[in-house]
Amino acid sequence: MAKTVSSLQLDDEHSTIGGQDSLQEGAKRLLSISGGILVVLDDSNHVQGVIGQRQMLKALSEGVDASTAACHAHMEMDFMVVHLDDKLKAVLENIKLRSPQAVVAVDENEEFVGYFSPGDYQDAVNLVSNLQDLKL
Repeated sequence: MAKTVSSLQLDDEHSTIGGQDSLQEGAKRLLSISGGILVVLDDSNHVQGVIGQRQMLKALSEGVDASTAACHAHMEMDFMVVHLDDKLKAVLENIKLRSPQAVVAVDENEEFVGYFSPGDYQDAVNLVSNLQDLKL
C-alpha cells in the first residue's frame, strides 16, 4: 500500500500569481501567507516558475520598480514537477538527488494542483517510514 503525492495536503504554504503580474502584487500575496512561495502560472494553469522571499528581495535590491516589473522576469526556474499518482518513496529519492528550489504537484493535464512544501516533505518521510516499519 504505497502512498502517493495525493496523500498529502498540498493546498497550503503557497499562493499563485500570473507571470505578467507585478512584483508589487507578488509581494502582497507573499505577505498574505506565513512562509511558502508564489507559484507563477501561465494562462493554462501550467507552472512557469516560483518566487520566494529570496527572489523578491534580490529583485528589490537590484532597484527594480516593483509596480511595473513582471513576476516572470524574476522567478526561479529550478523547480521539480511531481504528479499526484507518483509514489512518495520515489519522489523523496528524486528530491534528494536533485535538490530543487521548489517542488510543485500537477494533475494528469500538467495543471498546477499544489506546492510540495518542506512540511509536506517531512510528512512524506514520516508516511514512508511508517509504511516501511509496518512492512507495507
